[in-house]
Amino acid sequence: MEIIKFCIQESRYFKFNDTIYTQLKGMPMGAPTSPIIADIVMEKLLDDTMLKLRHKPRILTKYVDDLFAIIKENEIQNTLDTLNTFDKNIKFSIELENDEELPYLDSIINRRGNQLKLKWYQKPTASGRIINFNSKHPKTMIMNTAKSCIRKMLQTSDEVYHKEVKKEIFTLLRNNDFPKKTIKTLLRKTKNLNRPKTPDKPIIFKSVAYVPQLSERLAKSDCYDKETTKIAHKPTNTLKNIFNKTKSKIPIMEKNNVVYKIPCKGNSDETCNNIYIGTTKSKLKTRISQHKSDFKFCHQVNNQKTALMAHCADSGHTPNFDETKILQQEQHYNKRFTLEMLHIINIPTNTRLNYKSDVDHSAHIYKHLLTKKQYHTPRRTKQTC
Repeated sequence: MEIIKFCIQESRYFKFNDTIYTQLKGMPMGAPTSPIIADIVMEKLLDDTMLKLRHKPRILTKYVDDLFAIIKENEIQNTLDTLNTFDKNIKFSIELENDEELPYLDSIINRRGNQLKLKWYQKPTASGRIINFNSKHPKTMIMNTAKSCIRKMLQTSDEVYHKEVKKEIFTLLRNNDFPKKTIKTLLRKTKNLNRPKTPDKPIIFKSVAYVPQLSERLAKSDCYDKETTKIAHKPTNTLKNIFNKTKSKIPIMEKNNVVYKIPCKGNSDETCNNIYIGTTKSKLKTRISQHKSDFKFCHQVNNQKTALMAHCADSGHTPNFDETKILQQEQHYNKRFTLEMLHIINIPTNTRLNYKSDVDHSAHIYKHLLTKKQYHTPRRTKQTC
């Protein structure tokens, strides 16, 4: 209970425009415990409500905080009032059946005599957009998104509405520039609404940045074992790149999982243009403080832990810690380690401070591509028409 109290009451802080606020009501936003405890509260709310009602609903079910109930007309207001007495900060609104129809979640419930039939439903405010057919995404991703959309719309709807829903599917996909022939093929292939069976052997997925035409050739090549490994293409143009100011910027020294560079300042007699590349999982300020501590004792052989300290001990130079820059940020260890090697290779040999062993695990093809300074292409004369 002390842990729950800490999660609910003492973890209510969030930052906006470099100002720290305390959330006064509700569960902490973004906390992993919030949806779990909210679900427990909703169960408690429904149990208490059932005990207080004189005439219990024939059906009362929920999805998160959306309730669906079948109750008598003269008990509607009493049920709503009872729900709202649980806590002054929890207030429910109500939507009544209209023409024997009631929208609920992604469906609309139709009352046909004593039967309830479900049909896929989209709010009037919905944009109706999915991945555009002509977008720069892998075709497999575009097609799978359309298949998932078709499967959801048909599975949500009762069979009596399938013909009507297929027309809506056709309109939805056409509005997202899917060709008519492709839509017909997708509808034909999704007759079996069951999801594909999971393979017996576990498959390893490796994410690779998507490059049109090149990525398709890579997926079909024989440079990897297709039975045990699958390539998951990752688009580089993401919402994170478009909306990059949704959160306050983290100071450079507070960032972690980074590849960084430290230039050498030289000394009073000479300047030095050498650069050291490093990587760290911890915050950059922690790693820099370690470098500074090593620099104090760099003349001792045991404390020459990096090529930067060895260089400073041999030349009498001083690292320019004030000019430390982050080259890239990557959570995955192997990817971050690879990025570090590529950045080391990309620095000219005469200004590189890292040891040769720092790039031993990089493929020769990377070295060739990165160290090649320019490509000689014939110039084309501009023509006007």
